[in-house]
Amino acid sequence: MSSLDAMKRGIVSQPGDLSKYYYELQSNTPLEPTRTIFTGSGDSYSAALFASELSNGISQAFDPYELSKKIWLTKGKRIVIISVSGKTKTNVELATKLKRKTRAVVAVTSDPRSPLALKCHDTLVLNYQRGSVPTAGTSSYTSSLLACAFLLGKLPKELDSSKRLAKAWDWAEKATTQSIPSSLTIIGSGLEYALGYYGGLKFNEVLGMTATCQYPEEFGHAYLFSVKKTDVLVCLNPDHDHKTRAVFEALRRSDFRTLKIQSQSRDPVLRGIELAFHFQCFAYNLGRRKGLKECAYISNKKRLRLSNGLIS
Repeated sequence: MSSLDAMKRGIVSQPGDLSKYYYELQSNTPLEPTRTIFTGSGDSYSAALFASELSNGISQAFDPYELSKKIWLTKGKRIVIISVSGKTKTNVELATKLKRKTRAVVAVTSDPRSPLALKCHDTLVLNYQRGSVPTAGTSSYTSSLLACAFLLGKLPKELDSSKRLAKAWDWAEKATTQSIPSSLTIIGSGLEYALGYYGGLKFNEVLGMTATCQYPEEFGHAYLFSVKKTDVLVCLNPDHDHKTRAVFEALRRSDFRTLKIQSQSRDPVLRGIELAFHFQCFAYNLGRRKGLKECAYISNKKRLRLSNGLIS
């Protein structure tokens, strides 16, 4: 099985995985959001940003290396370190440094025996189907969103993600009818920015494409001048945020290639999962249109070795 096939399998397995994990989480106890800092790298940093937004900014989100340089901020706090593998060197070093300095260090990881979990006071295990073929993170990420929601006492009253995934596939099919973009810019505010950060990473990993996420206010200050007409600009929930809507309408009137992802979910956790589905399906469909069999990060062996050296 190719890594792109494995990605699709991960995408379609999510409704079942998330439903099962959702019910497992019900029997546990949340944390106190006012005294919590979330941290993680890559997809997990996006999940940390999501957690901060879910708490309305009461909980903080940090890159783990940056947090390690500001240890005084962790005094009296619970630190949640999100890492799917539990092996990232910076996370393990941070947990080691914090264990005697904070109220509690909690690992959110898929491996309860990982180096990270063994350095923490407590572990919340991510539960999802793990394939045998390495691929871009899908279920691992949406499970992390549920884990963060649980820790903050913000799990939705019910979880049925099948229709949301079907909607994302439909949107992605329509979004890939035009020519393949040269790069992607995602524009969103608040929780949408957190999910847009994840979306950019999927395009980096799967397509080897330049992709970034911008706040709507920041987009027009300087970044706009680097955007090409062959790029695609994706605005997140513009109908629910006046600044994002203003940017979307202005770009459309100026003949830029614009798309919007509009979620009808009022619950922020369901909205986050739905947005994640859209980015996963979009990246996968574009990969197929480009004729890829492997995700870009898998096929570029030299870059993969460099990446492994930087993070392990």
